Amino acid sequence: MSRFLESRRTSLPTAVTSLAEQLAEAGYKVTGPRLAVLKAATAQPGTFSVQELEQWLVERGESPGIASIFRTVRLLCDLHLLQRIHGLDECHRYSIGAAHGHHLICTRCGAMEHFDNCGVQVLIEQLERQTSYQISAHLVELFGLCPRCRAAGA
Repeated sequence: MSRFLESRRTSLPTAVTSLAEQLAEAGYKVTGPRLAVLKAATAQPGTFSVQELEQWLVERGESPGIASIFRTVRLLCDLHLLQRIHGLDECHRYSIGAAHGHHLICTRCGAMEHFDNCGVQVLIEQLERQTSYQISAHLVELFGLCPRCRAAGA
């Protein structure tokens, strides 16, 4: 673990420390701007955009700047510490975690629920036979209102 991270360990939430350790294990420096982005990402209640991370950091006087936030988010996605999710209004939203999966996303509050079995594996195999494509990945993201927003009369 880096001295930089070790010196801040006690003041950081466990989720931030865990992600920072994974960043260091992958051979990347744990810097102040990267820790700031990790803190902002772990503080979000659901999916989030880069702009929401920036707003959270600006409100706390901790923003390293939008370019640093974008670079850090891209790195975290490349390392599979964040998962990029396609949104309706914005090009991308993000969530903590790397597992391949699919998402139900609330269009009002941004809540997200992960599910594994999307039921398209048979279709993928059929398409591979029909088209001779070798399909290596797919995305399934469904948008609507979560039970809480529905109950609130959204």
